[in-house]
Amino acid sequence: MTGRKKILAVEDDGVVLDYIIDTLCADYEILPAKTLKAGWSLFKERRPDLAILDLSLPDGSGIDLCRKIREYSEQGDIPVIMLTARGGLADKAEGFSAGADQYLVKPLESAELRMWTQALLKRIATDKGERGRIHAGRLVLDPDAMLATWESSLIHGLTPKEFELLLHLVRRRPAVVSRKEILSRLWHTVAADNLVDAHLCNLRRKLPPALAGRIQAVPGKGFRYLESI
Repeated sequence: MTGRKKILAVEDDGVVLDYIIDTLCADYEILPAKTLKAGWSLFKERRPDLAILDLSLPDGSGIDLCRKIREYSEQGDIPVIMLTARGGLADKAEGFSAGADQYLVKPLESAELRMWTQALLKRIATDKGERGRIHAGRLVLDPDAMLATWESSLIHGLTPKEFELLLHLVRRRPAVVSRKEILSRLWHTVAADNLVDAHLCNLRRKLPPALAGRIQAVPGKGFRYLESI
């Protein structure tokens, strides 16, 4: 088991829990639990690399457990998948608002569960590898110090959220990033799209014009950062 990623699976239905174990056990060490209390104890004791949570548990909600994980983990470095039979929009919004990285509805193909597990673990590994300084042409970002420099000059006055927004766009360059992705990653919600636009407007005003112009809106899609224009 040494060196294998650990997946916390909190699910009170034994059949579904066995399905998760059977789907992922070849590649990961599975930490199974059937209650919120048992899942939280396992989380603190074993520090998993990813958590898969059911929404309805005998002693509480997977939403509550997701929030506890988000409060406990540093920099959101433990991805959370909500795996539940409740697929309504309000349920999904609540899950993302609590900090879930993905919301999947049962029944689910095993290939899709493996795909999302691999993708989220890869994203975290990439984020951790990028915690040093990031160079994007004349722009340099230091995530640890939350400092941005353009042509060797410090950019003053950025709020933490404005810095995180710029950092996320630069990390995903030149891909187009949707408002929903930005809301999920920075605010842990999928509602209130105006948050993104308001913060982008404020961010652009604080950036040198040549840098602000590199943040482009793509109608109907989202935003992107172009290293050169």
